[in-house]
Amino acid sequence: MSNLEQQHKLAKDLLRAARDADASALARIQRVRPDRGGETRALILADAQLAIAREGGFESWPKLVASFHERDIEAFRNAVDAGDAERTRQLLTAEHVRKSVNAPLFSFGQRAAHIAATKNEALLTVLLDAGADVNLKSEWDNGPYTVLDRADAAIARTLLARGATLTPNVAARLGWFDELVRLVDADPSAVHARGGDGEQPLHEAKTVAIADFLLDRGAGIDVPCVDHKSMPAQYALVERPDVCRRLLERGATPDIYMAARLGDDELATRLIEADPACLAARVHEPGYAPVPPLHIYCWTLGFGRSPHDVALRFGHPELRELLTRHSPPRVRFLNALMRGHDVEARESLAADPSIMPSLTREDHGRLAIAIFYELFPAADLMLQLGFDPSAPGIDGGNALHAACWVGHVALVERILAKGSVAVDGRDPTHKSPPLGWAAFGSAQRRANGADYPAVAERLVAAGADITATGNKFDRSLVSMAEGNEAMQSALRRLGAA
Repeated sequence: MSNLEQQHKLAKDLLRAARDADASALARIQRVRPDRGGETRALILADAQLAIAREGGFESWPKLVASFHERDIEAFRNAVDAGDAERTRQLLTAEHVRKSVNAPLFSFGQRAAHIAATKNEALLTVLLDAGADVNLKSEWDNGPYTVLDRADAAIARTLLARGATLTPNVAARLGWFDELVRLVDADPSAVHARGGDGEQPLHEAKTVAIADFLLDRGAGIDVPCVDHKSMPAQYALVERPDVCRRLLERGATPDIYMAARLGDDELATRLIEADPACLAARVHEPGYAPVPPLHIYCWTLGFGRSPHDVALRFGHPELRELLTRHSPPRVRFLNALMRGHDVEARESLAADPSIMPSLTREDHGRLAIAIFYELFPAADLMLQLGFDPSAPGIDGGNALHAACWVGHVALVERILAKGSVAVDGRDPTHKSPPLGWAAFGSAQRRANGADYPAVAERLVAAGADITATGNKFDRSLVSMAEGNEAMQSALRRLGAA
């Protein structure tokens, strides 16, 4: 029996008891309908339903029903996200859930079928049988996705058999050369088609042969996608290095990360000579034009990564040495810092004592950024060296916000002990205090090893206002922690509304 069915049963039971002259039941109804139950106004089901609704905190029975419908749809979304075919099937037996089978309930305006296409065929079949439309795109302004865009080859074939339309982007991504040729022969402009995130087929070319074919048919070699302003060679760099090399051979514009990933000393030397500042590049940070913030490298290489980091990650220590040798002391210091290398960082400071005094507020903000991305050795070293914990990092949150986001009790205590960060200070983006970051992080971040309730206790002990709203939308701290019952319980125990 669903929760809503239980409410219906409770209302019927209440009505029956009241009609049978149960004084308590009659009193419950008359609290909301004082004129009912006498000789002239007989009791009806709507009276009992209103009583049940009011006792549950709802203004009316329709609002109670709407709330339970919303909960069912949220349960449907969670079941799809979890890849749970059986739970999804159960929920779809309700008409109001079935009506939402094609709704853009998921991130970036995706629909249930888009998510299922990345999970399992059983879940996908449940949705298709319930009326999921295989040709609806996601609602994403920077380039909507089709149901095929992240499906593997087997699930893509299943979807095609159920009526999905093959796109040149999908054919290029899956390496379906013959299908791609047919699509381009039928429509030569298909080489310029925009898919998810505004990518063109060349961004997704799985093989060198497909890349060559698309270029030979007029594809633009340096056309950026819409969402990440990234070029095809940059998309190919990490997982398709052979395609990246081929695009470089055919004239794609290189960047220093390509040299680092590919271990290409000659390319690195050429790029350094043309622009020595490329050695200071960091993914997602402004200052290096070929790789602007929110570039595709954020997800393929990692936020905050330097070319030196990339060379080391992909097994090119000689190239990393070349990059380091050409780097100025400040860049060497920051690289050592972000890797948490104490000796190397202090050697750089000894070689140039002016580095620390010359650091900008943005540089000090690296402490908050390091904590946000759980680079704890780096954060520890920065705190030792005197970095300012009040400097803004991600979304303008300082080091205390970041430590709360990842639920790191020791860092919270350490930052509070310095006394330089306001315990109720709100970030400029979300207008959320550290308690808000902890509450939301407990449900949305759930960092490994985190203890969000203990973080909340430390903040309150330091004077944080447990009754304050959690963000600019005036959400309560408890509601921001929805999904983490332990954190919600801790917040209530500490006095949150």
